Amino acid sequence: PVVVGNSPIADYAGRWVLINYWAEWCGPCIEEIPELNALQAAHSEKLAVLAVNFDRIEGDALRELAQRMGIEFQLLEQDPADALRLSRPSALPATYLFEPDGSLAAVLVGPQTAEMLLSRIELLEQSDSPTS
Repeated sequence: PVVVGNSPIADYAGRWVLINYWAEWCGPCIEEIPELNALQAAHSEKLAVLAVNFDRIEGDALRELAQRMGIEFQLLEQDPADALRLSRPSALPATYLFEPDGSLAAVLVGPQTAEMLLSRIELLEQSDSPTS
C-alpha cells in the first residue's frame, strides 16, 4: 500500500471514496480488511478505498503494520477528519462514504462487506438519478 499525506477527496473526483478507520486491536477491523481489499481490486475505476489508522501510527511503522495485517488499499498517513470537517469515529471500524461529487453520503459503523458497500452505493446512485 502506498502511504500518502492528507489526500483531499478532490484527488478522486468522479469516483466514490470510502475512508475507513481501523486499528490493530480492533477484531472487526481485521475481519473487514479482505472485504475492502476485494472491493478496491474489483472496482478501482468506480471507487477508492482509503485507510486511516485510528491510533495515528505513521511512517515505516504504519507501512509495516498495514503489511502485517494484509491491507492492500491506500493508506492515509494523516487523518483527514479536520480537512474534511468530520468528527473522528467513536467506534471502529467506521467507514465514511463520499459521493463522486465529494459530498458525504453515509457514515457506516461496524464491519462492512464488499457486497454491503456496493449495495449502499447502488441505492445512492438510484436515488441521485432523475426518474423518468
